[in-house]
Amino acid sequence: MILMIIEKTLAVKLVPFAMMLAVTFTAAAAKPVETELFAAQWELSASAERLLTIDAVADIVNAWSTDSRQQIELQYPGGEEGELWVYQLMDGLVALGIPSGNLLAVPGSGQGDVIRLRVIRTGENYK
Repeated sequence: MILMIIEKTLAVKLVPFAMMLAVTFTAAAAKPVETELFAAQWELSASAERLLTIDAVADIVNAWSTDSRQQIELQYPGGEEGELWVYQLMDGLVALGIPSGNLLAVPGSGQGDVIRLRVIRTGENYK
């Protein structure tokens, strides 16, 4: 009898706590990963091997690698120079193992010296 009372008391107190934890972890997992790559950083690490030394790129690659159904959106500065830069970056990401089909180049970063990178979560069963 005492055990049943203890179990009910624990259940009443633990269930709301467990639900709060689940909501917290779901919200954290759903938070999009976004970062910026500046031209000055790129000039120092333009090779694929050295791309991962840039925190912004490492963060994006790590976030993408948790689920390969995701895409990486690269918002780049317009014009020929911006296109050249984004395609060089995409080549480097492919060399790191990200399929080109998972990369989406979009003009219009809003700044001439910035590429904005964002992991786009896709698929109904995103983990």
